[in-house]
Amino acid sequence: MKNFFCICLIIMSLSSFSEDTIHAFNTDTTLILDTLLLEQKIILKADKPLNVFDERLRILDENSPMDLAYNEKVHPFIESYIGRNKALISRMQGLKNLYFPLFEQQLDKYNLPLEFKYLAIVESAMNPKAKSHSGATGLWQFMYLTGKQYGLNVTSYMDERQDPLKSTEAACIYFEKLYDTFGDWNLVLAAYNGGPGYLQKKINRVGSNDFWVLYPHLRRETRNYIPTFIAVNYAMNYAEEHGISIQTTKIEVGITDTLTLKKQIELKVLAEMICVNEETILYLNPAYKKNIFPKESVVVLPEFAANDFKFNEETNYSFIESVNNKEILVDEERIVYRVQKGDYLGRIAKDHNVHVFELKDWNNLKTTNLDIGDKLVIYVKNNKEPPEKLKKLAKNEYIIQKGDTLWGIAKKHNGLSVWKIKSLNNLESDNLKPGTKILLPSS
Repeated sequence: MKNFFCICLIIMSLSSFSEDTIHAFNTDTTLILDTLLLEQKIILKADKPLNVFDERLRILDENSPMDLAYNEKVHPFIESYIGRNKALISRMQGLKNLYFPLFEQQLDKYNLPLEFKYLAIVESAMNPKAKSHSGATGLWQFMYLTGKQYGLNVTSYMDERQDPLKSTEAACIYFEKLYDTFGDWNLVLAAYNGGPGYLQKKINRVGSNDFWVLYPHLRRETRNYIPTFIAVNYAMNYAEEHGISIQTTKIEVGITDTLTLKKQIELKVLAEMICVNEETILYLNPAYKKNIFPKESVVVLPEFAANDFKFNEETNYSFIESVNNKEILVDEERIVYRVQKGDYLGRIAKDHNVHVFELKDWNNLKTTNLDIGDKLVIYVKNNKEPPEKLKKLAKNEYIIQKGDTLWGIAKKHNGLSVWKIKSLNNLESDNLKPGTKILLPSS
């Protein structure tokens, strides 16, 4: 008001001059007025700062029973998700249509805030196979005992903590129980992360049920859990405004059907047979472990693939049998390895990334005894790296000397694999010609 009063005085004093005087000072007067008015605007803006995060979170907060308020603790997490971690939000934008309808259905069933769907991003980045260092697994990161408590079974071949529907329902039941205990959604989130026992002890010690009062007394992970959740809500709702694009996914889902398997089958073999990529099969069947579907498994597949499998059932099971017998190779190749001096099954298995029992099975070996010159059949994974990339891995060249053997060269260079040297140099035999140059791969 003080600046505005000064402007009025200047205008009044200028108006008292003669017409010629006003004309003479017209340019200067305009500059003075413009400057004062600009200063007035700056002062008014400083009195009521405009924060776009605050304004947008107010809108989200008004439409949610959860606390989505903006404060200085939330700010850096928003900056992170729309800045250096925006690639994560881009991926989540691509996955949300696959998972959010399921989350919302279950949250609505239990009369819970729909905003809980964003918690799966905080917990697992919407990866049903996600596993923490502490052993928590799945979209909602259930520990083994907590999962069992809420009806999620775990076997050698299946983990229902990784099942999107079953784990989401279990999470909803847990949220419901936590709210019944604490009666505050921020405290529900804090208890979900830190454990209800831990949180109750902090509440008793501090003497407050307000999360932001408890904030400085909580361990770092739990303290940052709510600001992270609020920031993810913001970033997912305003991704477009911050120029964050949608990252498309390879997962192709339409109408689905189920299929009960009569034989155990590996993921790669199933994908090969039904011409559906592995990402889609895993998305539809995330609870299965080790990329193996045991006999009597009920798998979910795109409808066209399930119908095609049933129509060609006899042929498909013959194909599976042929793969198991190594008559048909999927994602691997057959090589013949000649035993070198100093070789033993353990070393050969390690060099070729296979198991000792597999070497014995493939070669009908009754013992582990080997003789120099013996030939072993080995099935190795196909090397999908392009030749030019393999060459980039080479550290140096080596000139073959008289008396050199591949095993001797490998041993002299930090025990490099003979098979790696042969693969990199396209060597079909173990015979080496003195003077020839070969590339030595990284060990």
